[in-house]
Amino acid sequence: MALANPAAQACAFVLGCAVIHAARAHAELLTRLLVTAIVAAAVLLLLAASLTYASDADATVDEVSLYAAS
Repeated sequence: MALANPAAQACAFVLGCAVIHAARAHAELLTRLLVTAIVAAAVLLLLAASLTYASDADATVDEVSLYAAS
């Protein structure tokens, strides 16, 4: 059971490699698709991080509490 997650990740990696290898005739389209996917993933990651670390709407910010939070 402990090897299920690494095995699934390895299978997904191999499947991705196979798809890229099969689509090598369309390299420019595949490159644009992969870059778009990476940019979208980065934007979603930054959005999730900003929502996680955002302060409350009712919170007051002064120098003491700002310093204490960091």
